[in-house]
Amino acid sequence: MLQTIQIIAILQGLFLLLILIRQKKEFKPVNFWLLIGLIISIIGYSIGDDDYNLFVKDAHWFFFYDLLFITFFFLFIKYQYSDKKTFDKKDLVYFIPYLIFAIFEIFENIFFEENAITTIFLRIPIMIAISYYLFNTIYITYKKAEKKWVLYFLIPYTFIFLVEKIADIVYQQHDSIPFIESYGIIGLSVLLFYIIIFNFITHPKSILPKPKMEKYKSSNLKKDTIELQKQRILDLFEKEKIFKNKEIKVNDVAKQLGISRQQLSEILNLHLGGNFQDLLNKYRVEEFINALQDEKFKNYTLLGIAFEVGFSSKTSFYTCFKKEKGMTPNAFKKNLEKKDENFQ
Repeated sequence: MLQTIQIIAILQGLFLLLILIRQKKEFKPVNFWLLIGLIISIIGYSIGDDDYNLFVKDAHWFFFYDLLFITFFFLFIKYQYSDKKTFDKKDLVYFIPYLIFAIFEIFENIFFEENAITTIFLRIPIMIAISYYLFNTIYITYKKAEKKWVLYFLIPYTFIFLVEKIADIVYQQHDSIPFIESYGIIGLSVLLFYIIIFNFITHPKSILPKPKMEKYKSSNLKKDTIELQKQRILDLFEKEKIFKNKEIKVNDVAKQLGISRQQLSEILNLHLGGNFQDLLNKYRVEEFINALQDEKFKNYTLLGIAFEVGFSSKTSFYTCFKKEKGMTPNAFKKNLEKKDENFQ
């Protein structure tokens, strides 16, 4: 039965590797390689060591430990919700508990047997460190993940890990509960691979984020040109009030300034904090607020004023206003009226 579970885990892992490698260029490199490391380490664990080796009976290869794929899993989730584009070399420190444990296992097998001292000074600190990885991974997933598929693997695995490691410490013997280590962990690995494959097909972004496109990488705009065009754009909005024109388009402004649409978009996004539509909406909202306090618009409805300042529909007006001010136009007007009453 165990061999069947091992074979299923290995085949699923290899199938997943094939899918990922074929689409490698579509994903952020750091996330991609951490997931590859996770999958390979689980495949290695599923092949087994000690009494569970699938191909070589009683072989002990010293590096197929669950500590390795837990570390990869922790780093994979850590980078999943990070803006980092490359692997931070400082994060290699997280592999130290696994390396210490692997080295200790080699020496233990060759030179000495485990005792109470090695348990206190080695196994307990390593168990605490790896437990931190597991609980931190659960916390990050619970707080930040939109799709919480990881928890279906992590929560039961964390329970199994703690039970097994505590038993190892109590009995001062590695693999003290072989049933949990073999059927439990490898069985959960099968579940994990299945969940990853399913989500990779249905919600690929929940597995690996797409790399953000580097906009304007080939820009040839000089600093002086950028400053000049910034001021000209602001003049168009603040002095000429082009936002009142409901039909105004980004191409019209680019033509008026004598620059390309791409250059205009670059200046707007990188140096004025938003795209063309964002800037239009911002100025329209501010003009609407000014109009509310102008006697000229005393008899206008809110929607009538909105149309005067450039909005073309009730929906876009209410949506943009609430986005800019955090409240509806009606609520904003009432607040203004209360302030005026208090002032009087």
